[in-house]
Amino acid sequence: MKKKIVDLLFLLLILYVFKTWFLLNPLSSGDWSFNFPQTLKSFTIFPYIWSWTGFVTGLGGSIAFILGLSTYFSSTANILNNFFNIPWVLIERFVWFWPFLVTSVFSSYFLFKKLFSEKFALFSSFIFLFNTYILMIVGGGQMGIAIAYSIVPLVLYSFIKLNENIKLKYSLLFGVLFGILVMFELRIAYVTLSALVIYFLLNVKRLIIGKDLEEIFVNISYIFIIPFVVSGLLHFFWVLPLLVFHQNPAQQLGSAYNSTEAVKFFSFAKLEDAIGLLHPNWPENIFGKVEFLKSEFLFLPILAFGSLLFIKKEAKEKKYILFFAILGLLGAFLAKGANEPFGGIYLWLFQNIPGFVMFRDPTKWYTLVAISYSILIPFSIWNIYGILGSKFKAQGSKVQFKIQNYIPGLFLIFTSLCLILLIRPALFGQLTGTFKTVSLPNDYIKLEQFLSPQNNFSRTLWVPTQQRFGFNTNIHPVISAQDFFKTSGYSNVFKNIEKDKTKKLFQESVIKYVIVPYDSQEEIFLKERKYDEKQYEQAIKEIQNIPWLKRIDDFGKIAVFEIFYPRDHFWSPQEYLRVQYQYVNPTKYILNVQNAKKGDILVFSESFDKYWELQSEGFKVQSLKYHNMFNSFVLPKAGNYEVVIYYTPQDWVNLGVVISVTSLIVILVLLGLKL
Repeated sequence: MKKKIVDLLFLLLILYVFKTWFLLNPLSSGDWSFNFPQTLKSFTIFPYIWSWTGFVTGLGGSIAFILGLSTYFSSTANILNNFFNIPWVLIERFVWFWPFLVTSVFSSYFLFKKLFSEKFALFSSFIFLFNTYILMIVGGGQMGIAIAYSIVPLVLYSFIKLNENIKLKYSLLFGVLFGILVMFELRIAYVTLSALVIYFLLNVKRLIIGKDLEEIFVNISYIFIIPFVVSGLLHFFWVLPLLVFHQNPAQQLGSAYNSTEAVKFFSFAKLEDAIGLLHPNWPENIFGKVEFLKSEFLFLPILAFGSLLFIKKEAKEKKYILFFAILGLLGAFLAKGANEPFGGIYLWLFQNIPGFVMFRDPTKWYTLVAISYSILIPFSIWNIYGILGSKFKAQGSKVQFKIQNYIPGLFLIFTSLCLILLIRPALFGQLTGTFKTVSLPNDYIKLEQFLSPQNNFSRTLWVPTQQRFGFNTNIHPVISAQDFFKTSGYSNVFKNIEKDKTKKLFQESVIKYVIVPYDSQEEIFLKERKYDEKQYEQAIKEIQNIPWLKRIDDFGKIAVFEIFYPRDHFWSPQEYLRVQYQYVNPTKYILNVQNAKKGDILVFSESFDKYWELQSEGFKVQSLKYHNMFNSFVLPKAGNYEVVIYYTPQDWVNLGVVISVTSLIVILVLLGLKL
């Protein structure tokens, strides 16, 4: 009965803190945008390596290294909307937010229960779900990271189980779970891999030392080789083109993502923050705004590392506690990034360890602290409760007996209240982002109704950057002016817009509308991290003074300006050349070329990539850079004929899909055989 009451109270706490997730308002915040029905229709079910949004500029680009996550996002949205007519506000909950809650609670509970006991396992779920790091992540709409985070306990348990019972089924299961983790967030998978290596090293004596070569090979094969081959095969559809074409994601992102200066800038957390599992932006979640240390959070490491005092001689228990204690210390040290003490170590790792370049933002390492404390703290509570229960046994009078019996329970109540008070901003409704109710402004509905019927391809450029409710499809892609000009701040953007050559640049980029957004969420026009109405007004004033832009009214606080005579998606400097085209998928277009002369130039207004190819019977033409931005093709013959514009890495994606799907089927069959 008591357990049912505690479970009910925990469920009520979840419903209260995450109450906006159970309403029917959009959950748009931070990295999480709103999608109109027309946007959902432009998503694809099949994985395509080229995206019309691109990754940086908005002019399209290869998304090979996030193709797994992108395919999951687009395919689920497409299927649920197009086949079942489910609106976006439910899709985002069914596919992302609710699965995060269920998986986080179950996986952490399951891990503690399997390693120790079902008693106090609910504390594990509480700490794993209600800590400042993950609350800031989901509040900011980083749901890929959030889902990956929720899976980590299951991945850890499957690896521990595999190390203790080396069988093919456990090896395959671990490989599948790790593959799912990689799909949602490669950085969290990397963090988890570091934990797996540590656990293996703690068990190396039992698994390798003193074994003959055959036993060592078998153990290594089952623990590492088979699982990572399984994971690799499941992701072969995006790994294969990366290997074939030697595409480096770090180079594509630029120095802002891979320089040590970027690491220093993003190292917001201090050691005391990390060891206290206190996110540096808690609770306002404003980028760059670091709060002072809240001393009450030191309660967590005291309770967590106090578990070392309760280690018994039993080998497994001792090994588990030491493992999670090491994870907690390692995670705290790395989560502080380049900050002292020994900040140079993090910078050295960033520059020299393969894959570490992904961690310009060190806070991803908070994951290790969270998983560590979700095990160590319940273990400490369990042991302290047991000590109190044995110490205060029935002695003396009946009244004394009753008082003594209450002491262990009072300890649990006190500890629970302390843990709950650490997240009191969540209880008092002070968290922002997805924890706040959001409504879709009517001005953005009007904009969508204006753009959606326009069937000709054109882009919208948002000054200084796009707003989360902006209409965005494969026919009308959104471009952030900051990304387009590779600068930041409205004043720098405007200096580029007012240049004489910008009109022609916009026309060639197929930008038909320049939009100054209505900043309904007060997150774009900021001065000292606060909304500044004057910046918004000044932006409109300066844009409307540009003579080649004409303002279109009737969009409320959204200022829309039209550019006359933009180019089409495919065009030519030779005005006599006529081009009609058909969109097949993001990597393939069929074109009908008329009046062509040998040597004419055909321009494809997407970001240049040398792997775009013009194909026809008897010839293939590789893309050349046009005006240092776009793809272009020199036509090899005159006349009227049909050609295909094709992104050739997609061939390797198609092959990889066959291998990945076949591998998944074989793995499921083998698991079904219970080998």
